[in-house]
Amino acid sequence: MKVTLAGPDDLGHWFLDDEHGNSFPLVERHEDHPAAATRFGWQPPDGATDDETILNALDWLMENIGEEIDAPRDVKAYFEALDADADAE
Repeated sequence: MKVTLAGPDDLGHWFLDDEHGNSFPLVERHEDHPAAATRFGWQPPDGATDDETILNALDWLMENIGEEIDAPRDVKAYFEALDADADAE
């Protein structure tokens, strides 16, 4: 399963979108940017402060909007649960 990096929305949130238009919440807080960017292969700069690392990750995400990756296990499980719920209705 492939997912696409989408965001930021008006609140600064980022998402991973699947091919059905569903979204996995990727960034909900400012501090989430480094972990989100790491899912796409970003590496934090050596010796950077926490704020510098967050800003560097944010910049990296901005440069990679629309990039597609294989869904990590937790993301795939999230989308599978959505599909199961939709099938049950």
